[in-house]
Amino acid sequence: MLAVMWGAGHPDCPGVVNLDGHGRKRPDQYVGLDPLDAKQRQEQLDAVVQQSLNALAGPLKPAQVDALLAQQRALAARIGVADGVLVEAAQRGLLTQGGDTRIRPDVAGLGNEILADADAFDMLDLYSRVRCPVLIVNGTAAELGAGPDWIKELMAAYRKGIQRDLAELAEQQGNVRVANLAASHALVFEQPHAIADEILTFLR
Repeated sequence: MLAVMWGAGHPDCPGVVNLDGHGRKRPDQYVGLDPLDAKQRQEQLDAVVQQSLNALAGPLKPAQVDALLAQQRALAARIGVADGVLVEAAQRGLLTQGGDTRIRPDVAGLGNEILADADAFDMLDLYSRVRCPVLIVNGTAAELGAGPDWIKELMAAYRKGIQRDLAELAEQQGNVRVANLAASHALVFEQPHAIADEILTFLR
């Protein structure tokens, strides 16, 4: 998303790549779901995510760090990658000072601001203002997780809407190319070689 923002302000940029950053969700993007139902489900999901984030605010207890890393190992098993890849990534997101371990950026501060700004940003509007070449690598699979079916249904509907809107965008703007990959938002871990191939083709 930051790359696309850069491209909007620098039309002479040789090209920008967006890896599955879609910003604000619109009610009509939940294909097959009633807009009101989709809105209520999304609000419920947002509350679940916020509750999970709030639990990680402030100094983390050793048991919380262990649980966080165990969660990453489980995700790695579902994705089919070495668990060290995700564990090391999670560890880079931890900061230990004075005996306290915290998530960075601070969940209660900058971290929440970043997530709120990303969720509120209208990427489709931004694309209309970009003149340099753009490659959008889009994951088409619902998120991999052990959550309830209603969340999986919500995300599957949203993925269909994003794919539809990006296809229309590519038809309307000759500078935009969309590469759809059968992957979740963790696509950089799930399909690194496919992403590299798409970027190399784009650069050529």
